[in-house]
Amino acid sequence: MAGKLSTGGGKRGPQVTADPNVIPFIDVMLVLLIIFMIAAPISSVDIEVDMPTSRIEPSKRPPRPTWVSVSQAAGGGIDLHVMNDPVSQETLGEETYQAVRENSPQIANDDFEVKDQRIYIRADGELEYRHIVRVMNRLQDRGFTKIGLVAEDRRR
Repeated sequence: MAGKLSTGGGKRGPQVTADPNVIPFIDVMLVLLIIFMIAAPISSVDIEVDMPTSRIEPSKRPPRPTWVSVSQAAGGGIDLHVMNDPVSQETLGEETYQAVRENSPQIANDDFEVKDQRIYIRADGELEYRHIVRVMNRLQDRGFTKIGLVAEDRRR
């Protein structure tokens, strides 16, 4: 506890103050700092270990997803887009096949690997489900069997 001396000749003696004395705190911190500065280099290990080499091949990057967007057209029909390119219903399968090959250069030109890629379908909320089923049928006619429907995440 610190004391406060007044210059005036008061009747009471020295007054007690509530100010904390930080000098012992600083002393303890400096001692701990010195201890950690000495102990830090000791914690590093200088033992040599001959580690085996890895025989694992690095994993391939997954192919870019291919999107098919379905929206309501002005005349009651539907507008189709593969990635950002507009397509017709007749050419949907072939355009999707070409988009998968362009977006995934790391897959081989094997027809099976191209058709094994997942195709994501995005559609307007007001669009009738029968239009989406027709799009899925066109993709299945071309050989795509992994088709996913994408919904909007409204939790944000």
